[in-house]
Amino acid sequence: MENSDIHSLAEFCLKLVEKENSEIKYTDIFFEKSNYINIEIEENSIKNSETGEDNGFSIRVINKNGSLGFSYSNKLDRTTIEKICKIAIKMMKVATPDPDFKKLPGSFKNYPAVKGLFDKNLKYLQIEDSVDYINDLIKICKDDEMAISQSGNFASGYSKIYIFNSNGLNVSRKDTSCLISSNIIVKDKISNETSSGYERQVERRLDKINAIKVANLALEDAKRNLYRKKIKNMKVPVLLTPKGTISLILRPIAAAVNAETFQYKRSFLVGKRGQKIGSKFLNIEDNGLIDGAPGSKIFDDEGVPCKNKKIIEKGNFLKTGLLHNSYTAGKDGVQSTGNATRSSYVSIPSIGITNFNMKPGEMLSEEIIKDIKEGIFLDYTGDSPNISTGDFSGLILHGNLISNGEIKDPLNETMIGINLLDLFHKIDAVSKDYRVYGAFQAPYVRISSVNIIGGAN
Repeated sequence: MENSDIHSLAEFCLKLVEKENSEIKYTDIFFEKSNYINIEIEENSIKNSETGEDNGFSIRVINKNGSLGFSYSNKLDRTTIEKICKIAIKMMKVATPDPDFKKLPGSFKNYPAVKGLFDKNLKYLQIEDSVDYINDLIKICKDDEMAISQSGNFASGYSKIYIFNSNGLNVSRKDTSCLISSNIIVKDKISNETSSGYERQVERRLDKINAIKVANLALEDAKRNLYRKKIKNMKVPVLLTPKGTISLILRPIAAAVNAETFQYKRSFLVGKRGQKIGSKFLNIEDNGLIDGAPGSKIFDDEGVPCKNKKIIEKGNFLKTGLLHNSYTAGKDGVQSTGNATRSSYVSIPSIGITNFNMKPGEMLSEEIIKDIKEGIFLDYTGDSPNISTGDFSGLILHGNLISNGEIKDPLNETMIGINLLDLFHKIDAVSKDYRVYGAFQAPYVRISSVNIIGGAN
């Protein structure tokens, strides 16, 4: 449908709701038009490919008591909209009142200018052209004598979103994204030992995707974890790779500063706002305004302008460090931070990150490694910290021993245990180089001293 059709339907919907029920205080309407391509590989060959569209709309209605009704449809016509509006109003009438619901956002005069969020090459990409990226993955695996199998995928998408509400909000944006991933298994033909490695890349522009680099990094990761050895218990420095930094620092903090989690007191950072929770090397922000970044947006999924939000500065958890949508912001008596997010038009807004970044340091990762006489190089653990308490105990699935400034044997049956607040205070070095994985930007991070439980005791 054309833009004029969408605006006409939105106006029709708002007037219809106002006419149907005078008790309704707020209404918001979310339209989404999207198309996508997805190609998957298993055992180093294409197993599934699909392309499609998903267009639809949803409506939220909230009365003076905070009772909410929600309904959606993938048909965009006046008859369907009238039916969906009536369903939402019926749901609102039987919903539980919520005094914590204060208001929806109003209209905004200015929105930030963020470049590089739309690529016409992705909008018009055909599935036959996408296969070239998959073939690059397959070739890297096929040409290596130790690689025995690979799974992975290429995905691309284009979407256009329209948001309207009864406060006069009327905004739209268009976005593109693409992803390439590789999970390669290698095998030593003599010992028959196997290992796997994983890598992915998410971009806004098609010309930035490098399938060959992604597959080679996955292959390198797999080979680095062959010939695993057990070690004894030790208390040594741990160097987190960017993936490790995301697992043990960025993702837990992102969950802990989610205002909904915080308000329900399910965060290990409750009671810590305005306090020092880490070393001076811990600097975190959620920046939705980075040109071309995967998580950047002009506005969130309620129409609130995105911005750069400081979370932690020099180890201090800022009093303004929570991420809000309009509901949690109203509950706390503050402004929304522009972090409302929807999985699609079929969901109501929750809270999500944009580009959640840890500020890089001044040393290269190679220099940090050379400074470690004995330590652990931690890339991946399949376990997650307890967000309520901050406690973490997990198996190191991808990690290596560091000896005399060099990465040595990969680890087998090795565990790590630490509380996150203790980990944050023990950060004593952060690398200048970093990696971007989707919405996370992560450097290498050294933890001065951690208890390591080995399987050789």
